Amino acid sequence: VSRRHARIYIKEGKLLVEDLGSSNGVEVNGQRVKERVLGDGDRLTIGEASFRVVREGDSTLGQSIISAEKAAVIHREMVSSPQGQHLPMLYQASELLGTVFELDTLLKGILDLIFEALPVKRGFILTGTEHEGKPEIRASRSDEEGDKGPPLSHTLLSHVFETQDAMLTVDAQNDNRFDHADSIVGHEIHAAMCAPLCGRDAIVGAIYVDSGTSPKTFKTPDLELLTTIARIVGVAVENARLYQENVEKERFAAIGLATAGLGHCIKNMVTAIRGGTEFINIAMEKQDIKYLEKGWPILSGAIERIDNLVLNMLSYSKERVPERLPTDLNQLLLNLFDSLKKRAAKQKVTLSFKPKDSCIVDIDHHEIYRVLLNLTINAIDACEHKEGTVSATTAKHEDGASFSIIDTGSGIPDEIYNRLSEAFVSSKGSSGTGLGLACTYKIVREHGGRIDVETEVGKGTTFHVFLPFEKRPGNPTKRIVLSGDS
Repeated sequence: VSRRHARIYIKEGKLLVEDLGSSNGVEVNGQRVKERVLGDGDRLTIGEASFRVVREGDSTLGQSIISAEKAAVIHREMVSSPQGQHLPMLYQASELLGTVFELDTLLKGILDLIFEALPVKRGFILTGTEHEGKPEIRASRSDEEGDKGPPLSHTLLSHVFETQDAMLTVDAQNDNRFDHADSIVGHEIHAAMCAPLCGRDAIVGAIYVDSGTSPKTFKTPDLELLTTIARIVGVAVENARLYQENVEKERFAAIGLATAGLGHCIKNMVTAIRGGTEFINIAMEKQDIKYLEKGWPILSGAIERIDNLVLNMLSYSKERVPERLPTDLNQLLLNLFDSLKKRAAKQKVTLSFKPKDSCIVDIDHHEIYRVLLNLTINAIDACEHKEGTVSATTAKHEDGASFSIIDTGSGIPDEIYNRLSEAFVSSKGSSGTGLGLACTYKIVREHGGRIDVETEVGKGTTFHVFLPFEKRPGNPTKRIVLSGDS
């Protein structure tokens, strides 16, 4: 409307409108007028703005509506104005979006900011749409004493979800849109506002606030601020929902991959068990030990693989805090090589470890033993067809300890090298589970360490593992000493 378009005033108890010479004119109930007495129910049009005249006492509809299109303009102006009085509050809201990633905590923080900025007594943030069922309350706050039950106006919410308009009513008790069965009347609410949480393409929830039993009212600038906040929060809610959907997809994909991987591993092990069992059955039928000598190694090897698979699954399945105790890393390796010498000899692989300096380090010896076992078995298997060598070294550093497992085997191909830490990825074909290295990387990560790999196809591979010292006060009270036969 132009600066001096029309004047509305009261004279002798009557409400009048006067056109002040505007180019677009003034209309009452569709007719252009120069001056006119306004009565209850008249519709007054000034420029593109339209008003309805309501007699005081008959109805105090006091309302304000902000369309989705206008909300975008208000949001843009409010966040771009350098002198905007609400910029500090909007900055705090944006800061929350960048630092709080749990949705319910984020929404509660946003609601607390709204209570600081606006004269509200009760507030709710809901997510979901009416098409998906009843929207869910994700955050709520009430500063009313003895307040019971959710004081939500379902009429107001339904209107907002249907139209995507933000809405304000300054006297809900007499607003003719609410019947006496509506919760807004039952809770003696006077003023209420509701703004939609709009994502990029659709509404994803709403913010609802009211003045409670307080006679305080809201003004259009209050609704504009609430609408701007709702637009910011709407994108955050949509992002959270998209993230959750992606997590679910990844989870199901991981379950499918794990099921397929485990099924493949177990099938191969069952095949070996059946083969070994058949030899043993023949040995029993013919009373010929040579069949037993063929069958038992096959059966024993399959049982060992199942045992390793189960232990790796248990270790890989959940995060854990290492139970660190001072452990002799050299003795740990000596014990391991001693236990694997028969397996290595059978595959014509030479094991070599000659410790030099003492290497006592605070580690979870059960878990690090599993790391050493996985790396050494892989190294032995890599040398199986080359009659190679598997050796180990240990070293103490200022900030930790390290060990290396070196083999002269087949090396790691490029397509496997970049996926070593992934579960069910193996270069062993049907004989590998693909869990050993994934479990190894997880255990080393839990110790705060790292793994470096050097490999050349056809010449061999070296796994370097570094384990940092744990920084903790006081001296250890326990020490694990591993003897040669422990």
